[in-house]
Amino acid sequence: MAMAAGDVAQAEELAAQHRLALLVARGASLETVFNAASEQIATLLGAPAGAVLRFLGDERAVVLSVWRRPGTRGLPVNAEVDFQTSDSSLARVRATGRPARIDSFEGSRGELSLFMRAAGMRGALAAPVIVNGEVWGALAMSTMDELAPAGTEQRLAPFADLVAQAVANAEARRRLVEAADESRRRLESELHEGAQQNLLALTLKLRLAHERAEESSLIAKLLGEALADAAEATASLADLGRSLHPAILGERGLAPALMALAARAAVAVQLRELPGRRFPDTTEATVYAVVADAIAGATGDVSVSVLDRGDRMHVELRGCTGKGLEDAGDRVAALGGHLEAEERPAGDGVVRATIPVER
Repeated sequence: MAMAAGDVAQAEELAAQHRLALLVARGASLETVFNAASEQIATLLGAPAGAVLRFLGDERAVVLSVWRRPGTRGLPVNAEVDFQTSDSSLARVRATGRPARIDSFEGSRGELSLFMRAAGMRGALAAPVIVNGEVWGALAMSTMDELAPAGTEQRLAPFADLVAQAVANAEARRRLVEAADESRRRLESELHEGAQQNLLALTLKLRLAHERAEESSLIAKLLGEALADAAEATASLADLGRSLHPAILGERGLAPALMALAARAAVAVQLRELPGRRFPDTTEATVYAVVADAIAGATGDVSVSVLDRGDRMHVELRGCTGKGLEDAGDRVAALGGHLEAEERPAGDGVVRATIPVER
């Protein structure tokens, strides 16, 4: 027996929610989830455009993802919009934490409303993305020729809830990475201030004793060997500290840290392009981990490019095998990024990573 039209529509809606839920459950990147949510609501509800936005305070939002029907005009990704007027679905969602709709932009003077009207849109609907009890952003869609049926804004809510779950999961993963980085920084500091200083003091005492020992005596020989062992231990401890968290990374930033890494690498490293500004600590530490682990597994010359794209970092290393990148890959994924290694003959592979920069 054929299904009624309403049953078919409900089944399609549930299927769309299921597809989005699978992406969230599998830990897909936020970009993937946002793009899927934007497209799902627009195509499912017959809208010309769908989008995910994050609120920047009470009067502005940034577009994180957008899907548009071919030929439809709209705001691009990363655009910031002003919605401080009450005749905006975003303003109502931000204020109430509940789905909202605007059926006409006529007479509105707000920046967002004027833009939507100029783009040929008639109205807009939005549902809140609530993360940890706060209205983090909104899942929104526009209307063009016809009014959306009553209650359509409520149908956005399950999709917005899945977007919220994806954001919460990503933030939890980021917090784990940040906690691990803080533990590494603390341990590196304790090594530097404690064990390394004690070893340095011991080395000075050994050197003084060696200078006072009778030349060519057994004691002088033993003290010389002890000095060599102490120097090796000091170097090993310094290497351990740098592997945990290089002090130069926190003090001077990513570019100087990568220069220092290249200078002491066992292979020749050419730094083709480096960023000129500072980034969040976790972002810098993750980029550094990718480059350090890739160089550590290289057997020949390596070239490194770290490109600043504003909202993300692009890292590319040529001449790497791609081995030993499991931990770095986990870090990148935890921040919502992506890492891939392209194996080539004779170890001349390419490692690429894209790492979002938190706004």
